[in-house]
Amino acid sequence: MKIISINRELNQPVATAINHVTIIPDSAIIRDGKPFFVPGFSSQWKYQATIAFRVKRLGKNISTRFAHRYIDAIALAVNTLPLDLINSIAPSATTTAFDGAFIIGDWVETETFNDSTLSVTIGDDTQSIALSQLAIEETVASLSQYFTLKIGDIICPAVLPICNDIKLNTIIEGTLNGDNNLKLKFK
Repeated sequence: MKIISINRELNQPVATAINHVTIIPDSAIIRDGKPFFVPGFSSQWKYQATIAFRVKRLGKNISTRFAHRYIDAIALAVNTLPLDLINSIAPSATTTAFDGAFIIGDWVETETFNDSTLSVTIGDDTQSIALSQLAIEETVASLSQYFTLKIGDIICPAVLPICNDIKLNTIIEGTLNGDNNLKLKFK
């Protein structure tokens, strides 16, 4: 299982962002409300919110019109960012794939989302996001040209405009369409 994250803004075309893909191993995932223990290898930390989609079928070279068949669940997720490392070295796994780099909320079946927009709240930030801005079908189709998508893989098609400093001993809660989805504590 792998996490495929694209550093794409919501209104940026997938084709221009497909070269900004990060592969994150499953060892980087924090689940089930466990805390994020701030590592000592960086002194400046931020978190960046994203929406995660779970792959339910094995696939390669998937057509855009069939891509929706490969996704079965959605969740809020947070990438933790060691800013001083990111600013001082070239992009590498040490800045994106360390233990605890990716925090994910509870999976919600995609069929429960009838609306064309998502309401996302993390901490004090609330965003209304059109599902079309995430371009998940186009993202699945593009990624499957390069990678075999496997059951359980996680795709993060874009970063959300929710990015804040990590403050020790704070608890951040996130909701997806008003339902609690993510809870994390920074220690």
